[in-house]
Amino acid sequence: MKRSHGPQSKHSRNLRAKGRVAITHLLREFAPGDNVRIDVNPHFLRGRPSTLRFNHKHGIVLSKQGRGYEIKINDGDKTKVLFVTNAHLVKA
Repeated sequence: MKRSHGPQSKHSRNLRAKGRVAITHLLREFAPGDNVRIDVNPHFLRGRPSTLRFNHKHGIVLSKQGRGYEIKINDGDKTKVLFVTNAHLVKA
């Protein structure tokens, strides 16, 4: 059988060894102005950055929006804004 080439086909295999997440990590709150690192967790698909290009990038929390946070990062010479949930964020 031919293998699937869906949107999660290569991501989950590369990130599977990270293990489980404690509930305190999911309940963590961030304030505007906090420095955070994007650390993609493969167990939670909701609120994940669209590509792994932003994995381990540092950014600043601009605001909270719904369940996630608005994060400003520098990607090369451009400033970009991402919407990421707290399952994929770590204080830097």
